[in-house]
Amino acid sequence: MGFILESIYLVLILACLIYFIVIFIYSTNGWQILELEEGKLPFVSIIVPTLEEEGNIGKCLESLTHLDYSNKEIIVVDGGSKDKTVEIARKFGVKVVVDENLPEGWIGKSYGCNIGYQAAKGDILLFTDADSNHSVDSLRIAVGHTLGVNAKLFSIFPYQKAERWYEHLIGFMYFLSFIAGGPRNDINNPYNKDSFIASGQYMMFTREGYNEIGGHMAVSTSLVEDVALAKLCKEKELRLNFIDGTKLVTTRMYPDKFADFFRGFRRMIWGGLNTLTPWRILFVIFWLIYVILAPISLVRSIVNTPNWMWWDYSVGLIINAFAYFAWGFCYYIYWRKRGKGNFFFYIFWPIPMLLNIVVVLVAVYYGLAGKKISWRTKHYSSDKQKLIKGISSKETKRAEALKKKQTFKQKT
Repeated sequence: MGFILESIYLVLILACLIYFIVIFIYSTNGWQILELEEGKLPFVSIIVPTLEEEGNIGKCLESLTHLDYSNKEIIVVDGGSKDKTVEIARKFGVKVVVDENLPEGWIGKSYGCNIGYQAAKGDILLFTDADSNHSVDSLRIAVGHTLGVNAKLFSIFPYQKAERWYEHLIGFMYFLSFIAGGPRNDINNPYNKDSFIASGQYMMFTREGYNEIGGHMAVSTSLVEDVALAKLCKEKELRLNFIDGTKLVTTRMYPDKFADFFRGFRRMIWGGLNTLTPWRILFVIFWLIYVILAPISLVRSIVNTPNWMWWDYSVGLIINAFAYFAWGFCYYIYWRKRGKGNFFFYIFWPIPMLLNIVVVLVAVYYGLAGKKISWRTKHYSSDKQKLIKGISSKETKRAEALKKKQTFKQKT
């Protein structure tokens, strides 16, 4: 019996590592930046949805206003902040729209993005978060790449900064997302409908592409509107392009307290699970089992007394040590260009991963129980029936109505 269990464990480890190697090898960025002439820059509308962002909005707008890109507008859409978010935003001379009347059936961020879209004049629409900071050349590069690859949606995963201990937990969550999302090359292949991902911290659409998928109106009920929009692109065989491992855009998602991290990922995990195919969820589960078994097996190998077959003990110790450190090495390889790392977390990875597993389990519990999920001053249902799985018939009709309305406006 022990031999059978050990064999299953070894097969599990090898399957996880081989899968990681495959998706890592086939995850190349492949920049194709089109050179843009200064007088022919497409007009870009930068839309920033906000709610209680007084600690972030100033730094974000400072970076956006200093972008090396002359043909742009910046629109801040506030959902009714009670702090100084709006006051700070207006000091930068950008367009500020305040709309705190969140309609039924909308998630706050998607509604803010939709309001921003209605006010936008650009041929290209950039939706970005208030906690993001943009390098001077980021917009010119992003627009050039979007046009260069003929993408309808181009998304950048920002480099994640970390100062407090719990901010380093973010990397492990995105590592699991990487496992679930599949190879980047498949994500960027419009004909592979099973692989899709995008980051709501930086999503650039052509207006044509945004209208074709129905925009944020089509994902109004989704807790993870970025992944839902990426999925819509794939379903319609539009070109989605995703790039990470770059410092063009940086962010600190939860600089204030651990509770923000906990609530934020509780929301994203359940929403994300509802967009994944079962076999991708299965590989995430395999990696979570790996998390539990690897440290237990290593400790048992160290503390158990060697039996009379000396080489069995030694080989077992080597195998279990390899399995343990291979997990941390895979995480290091993935995260080293995507966020700030910490030596402690690479070596003693079971400790932060166990904390993340708690978040995952709570997220699943909240989703299955249909409990409400809160963010800032807003509360949303986590009822799995209300989350996007492709597009519901109601959302399809809404998206088609929006498209007809926009087409009519263009003709008149």
